[in-house]
Amino acid sequence: MVPCTLANARDVANDRCRGDAVMNVLRAAVIMTLTAAAVAASGATQAPPRSAKDGVYTAAQANRGKAVYDAQCVECHGTMTSVTPDLAPLLGDYVFQAAWKNRSLTQLFDRIRDTMPQNKPRTLSPEQTVDLISDILNANGLPAGDVPLANDVETLKQIRMDAGLP
Repeated sequence: MVPCTLANARDVANDRCRGDAVMNVLRAAVIMTLTAAAVAASGATQAPPRSAKDGVYTAAQANRGKAVYDAQCVECHGTMTSVTPDLAPLLGDYVFQAAWKNRSLTQLFDRIRDTMPQNKPRTLSPEQTVDLISDILNANGLPAGDVPLANDVETLKQIRMDAGLP
């Protein structure tokens, strides 16, 4: 049997090769169509990033977060509004805002969860961590809203910090 080549496929007498070539073209077309559809569908399901300026936490969460901050964080960070020498970075000032500009709340969640409190890392629950983030957002002048901030990473990934920005 003669192997199918491009030259054989063009030969009108070689029906088997022409059939193989046509099937290969059809397979390629189907694969390209399915790939394009998958790419379009994945882009359609991704929501654009939200801003923390949109009221992504509730006042109740911020209040609970303040209690967590007072119990777990104030010893190292001081109050949110006053600089205290020899303490960890202030979480409610322009330096914090610049450092977190355009970063996702997932990054802040991960940082707090994995490294805080410094003397007892990974001891805060996901709910306490989200409440603490809510207090930090509040201290940075970002408004509360009606819907609680979720503690799931995929939701937090879609929210940008935008702290203190116009």
